[in-house]
Amino acid sequence: MKANTVHTTVPNYSSERRNFIKTASVGLLAMSIPGFPNIFEREKLGIVVHSYGKRWHSSYQSSLYPGFKNASELLNHCHKIGAGGIQVGVKDWSTDFSKKIRDQREKFGMYLEGSIGMPRKEIDLMGFEKQLILAKEAGVKVLRTVSLGPRRYEALHTEEDFIAFNTEATRMLAKVAPILSKHKIKLAIENHKDWRSDELVHLVKNISSEWIGVTLDFGNSIALMELPEHTLQLLAPYVFTTHVKDMAVAPYEKGFLLSEVPLGKGCLALKQIVDTCKKHNPSITFNLEMITRNPLQIPCLTPDYWTTLQQVTASELAKMLTWVNSRKERLPYINALEPESLLAKEEYNVRTSLSYSNENFNL
Repeated sequence: MKANTVHTTVPNYSSERRNFIKTASVGLLAMSIPGFPNIFEREKLGIVVHSYGKRWHSSYQSSLYPGFKNASELLNHCHKIGAGGIQVGVKDWSTDFSKKIRDQREKFGMYLEGSIGMPRKEIDLMGFEKQLILAKEAGVKVLRTVSLGPRRYEALHTEEDFIAFNTEATRMLAKVAPILSKHKIKLAIENHKDWRSDELVHLVKNISSEWIGVTLDFGNSIALMELPEHTLQLLAPYVFTTHVKDMAVAPYEKGFLLSEVPLGKGCLALKQIVDTCKKHNPSITFNLEMITRNPLQIPCLTPDYWTTLQQVTASELAKMLTWVNSRKERLPYINALEPESLLAKEEYNVRTSLSYSNENFNL
């Protein structure tokens, strides 16, 4: 059997795709979704830049779905489709750009959150603080970050690798804590398929700073053998901001497949997650991260996957695989889409998710 053979039957989207492309190609996509654009007099769902991974800094020329060169263009588009704010990287901003996007944000009545890389060495702290200052100038109150970057089971191959990563992450977080306190801006560490939830809680509690908390990604921790309700229970008390998404799962020969799908099309108890986050942090923001891509392979039935996850029990694995096998969602595959159709699909995924949030969460 070939290593990449998938037991899951790939759904036949040909008819659905033809209808979708026909609608999008004549510029009627936005009009086909009820309620857009909308101006709400209440909190609204924001958008993470990764929801527009195909358009962000894209060189592909499209009249319907032009690329976004910077955060200002992304903010303008998200305002037009009725989003409440954006979460976007702040690297390489200038003072003039910070002032420009601050004025733009205030004009639109939107919020702005930043995404920032963690410093790896002491020499990086000065650059980190400079980015933080520029973000604050633009009106950012929360900066999302990740500790590792790549997925744990792909980047770390021995228990010693994880111990070294843990030690350095803790050390550098202690270095940035005084900077955050000095400028009174929050840093929210994401469960980015690197930390298990108990490990992330330990990290945050060990630093013990009011300025350091969590970006709760609704679906990432499934990849580390955590059922969604377990992740929510552990991380919600520390949450500063969110990555809102719905997930679909299906078995494959080495484990299971995991994929973002438009809100309401997957397996997550979204309203419960939203309500619990609000309970713990009434001022929390909700940011859509609807990544349009093929399903990720979670190879939890291979030895390499477990080299840094030996604390996970057989019972947890069994519960996860039982849960996966009980699901019936359709997983998306985008390989056959031409560039214009892929951009249309991405826009459709974002807007249908915004509509679902408006109708079901009052966001």
